[in-house]
This record gives sequence, C-alpha cells and structure tokens, in this order.
Amino acid sequence: MSNLNKRVGIISEISRSNPGLGKTAMMKYIFLLQQVYKVPLGYDFEIYTYGPYSSEVMEDIDWAKHQDIISIEMMTYPSGHSGYSLNPSTNAEKILEEENEFISTYKESIEKMIDLFGNKSAKELELSTTIIYLYQTYTANKWECNLDEVSKNVYEIKPHFDISTIRREYRNLDELGIFKQSI
Repeated sequence: MSNLNKRVGIISEISRSNPGLGKTAMMKYIFLLQQVYKVPLGYDFEIYTYGPYSSEVMEDIDWAKHQDIISIEMMTYPSGHSGYSLNPSTNAEKILEEENEFISTYKESIEKMIDLFGNKSAKELELSTTIIYLYQTYTANKWECNLDEVSKNVYEIKPHFDISTIRREYRNLDELGIFKQSI
C-alpha cells in the first residue's frame, strides 16, 4: 500500500486507541512515533507555535476525515478554549485491515507511546516534544547537548513555560530513556 495509507492507518489506529484526541495532540503523537519510536512515516517536522509541526500531518488528518476514516468535531473545553476531537469513523476498520501488517509491526510502539504520553495535555505534549526536537537537533549538529543548554533554549522559544518546569520535564524524559531512543 501507499505511504499515505500507512500514515492514515497510523492516524486511525491512534484515534481508535485514544479517542477524542485533538489535532495538536495527534501531531505530537505522530512526532513521537516517528522521532522516538522510529516508525517510518516520512514526515518533515519543524519547530512552530505549539512545538514540532508538519503540514503533511495536517494534510493527512484532513484526507482521513474526507475519506471518513476519522471524524473531527469542534469542541469547547471547560477552560473556554475551543479545539477538535478526532475519533474513528465509518471507514476506520477498512484502512486498519488494509494496513494491518504495517500497523501490527508498530503496534507495540504505538501502545508504549500512548502509555507514556497518553495522559498529557496538548500543552504538556508541546513542552515534551519541543525538548525532544531540540535535543535531536543539538545531537545531530554535534552541539553541546545537556540539561542546561537545552532548557535555556527551550525557554527562549517557549517563554510561557518556566525554566524549572522545562528542566523537570527534561529530567523526566531522560529518566524514561527517551533521549537514548531518539538518536
């Protein structure tokens, strides 16, 4: 099957495993699967307003909605903010069957990622994935890569997170072995 079907199969599996997820959280889950768990999805991510972002992921989410593989509903949260809720739809089972081999190969990674990150809010995912993104960028460029350096630079691009929260999440990701997995 095509790479698009594999990607949409993963989106469908995530929405089945964790229904009600928003678009931002789905973006971060896809980032984590590709960058940490090495699921070969072929997305290009860049740092953006809410952390790592890929326009291709958004296009695939929209395509999945258009194909009735997922449904997307507008939600208003108790905080008054609005967002989206992604859920499996009519054709979800069809794509899951078509991409069964690919999804089965990475099912354990999907489950592990949801187990570790599934209870985090979109804002918490923004922080975690931004730290991972910078850690990977520093490592790839052979720049100094440690708690102080990464935390300082995350704070520069995400000043709405205080430095102690950034440092705490960096340590948490390190303890979980996420950095070792992501290189």
